[in-house]
Amino acid sequence: MQPSEIYLFAINIATLTLLGFNASLLITKKRQNFGYASLSCCFIAIAIVICQPSLKLLAPEWRQTQLIVSLPALLLIAPSFWFYIKSLTAESKWTLTKHDKWHFALPAIGLFISLFALVLPSEIQHGLLVDGDDVVLESASPFLRYSVYTGLIITFLLVISWVLQSAFYVVKTLVRLNRYRTHLKDIFATTEQKEMGWLTALALLVGIPWGLFAINLTLNNLLFPSEMYTPFSSLLLLLAVTFLATWALRQKPGFEEIFDEINKDDEPRVLSATQNKYKTSALTEDNLQHIANKLENAMQTEQVYLNAALSLPILAKSINTSSTYISQTLNERLKVNFFDYVNGYRVKHAKNELTSTNKTVLDIAMDAGFNSKSAFYTAFKKYTGFTPMQYRKQHTSL
Repeated sequence: MQPSEIYLFAINIATLTLLGFNASLLITKKRQNFGYASLSCCFIAIAIVICQPSLKLLAPEWRQTQLIVSLPALLLIAPSFWFYIKSLTAESKWTLTKHDKWHFALPAIGLFISLFALVLPSEIQHGLLVDGDDVVLESASPFLRYSVYTGLIITFLLVISWVLQSAFYVVKTLVRLNRYRTHLKDIFATTEQKEMGWLTALALLVGIPWGLFAINLTLNNLLFPSEMYTPFSSLLLLLAVTFLATWALRQKPGFEEIFDEINKDDEPRVLSATQNKYKTSALTEDNLQHIANKLENAMQTEQVYLNAALSLPILAKSINTSSTYISQTLNERLKVNFFDYVNGYRVKHAKNELTSTNKTVLDIAMDAGFNSKSAFYTAFKKYTGFTPMQYRKQHTSL
């Protein structure tokens, strides 16, 4: 055995072990969030697709079967991960619906082709999958020969479709995350721990092995055989799986804490078309002004912004007003989202303490309702153009 083969085998075993271990952990958590089951399915599909180096040494008799079932598994990876993203960014507890069935169209076609390939005579399977030669079809009956050629054409189209499918879900994920982060600022005054920036980092990390795999897979089907598994791409995949598993097991849905607090009929649907969000609202201009006055009183007199856990539903309860009406008032009357509205008051509070006390910046940040120093610095710089220390130096002699 060559040193490169040993290295590749070791990386592959480590990746498969990590995928299997985390898939089993995620399955046990599926009751908490159905997205965990989707991610577990994604991990299992990845394991099926990449296990060739290990099977080559440990169970070579299973290599043909692995190649056959890899087609539906490959086509299942992107939809499964997409469902996980949906579960993290959903406005209410998410589960599969009938509208999600179309995501399984390509995996279903791949499964049909795999079942057809599994019932083929073993010599045809070996000739096509291992030897890469269709000479074995010359002795087959015309019906079987044309059926196999049809299956090969469909397989080729599915492989090309996988590249397009992956790109499609990448775009959907980026759009979903952008809308999700916008929605966070309509519901929460603190979003730092909910923005899921790690998914962007994951996309960059996965992009390289995905690109290499896509190129290799295309070359194998279009031009000439190429090496599908290299130490470099395998190592990148191991790092990506480790990164994803580490974050996935600790990441909770962004809106989880308000699933039971916010009524679906009362919720501002920012993930839907925003221009029609308040189209059917019964609020008049006087109503909007009245709610704006209640908000102003809650902020200036009651100082509800000092609550680090303040959210739209909590504020709605404190002033006995619908969450949707508050959101409409902020967006249409005050021209600001909930996040900026609350943090504007927090920064004003911090400015006063910076110029009138000797408290540390961290203490002032906590007093003002921020839950981290970084969030405080970002908000303070946005509203004043200065860092807290620069502002203190310019406005006080303390």
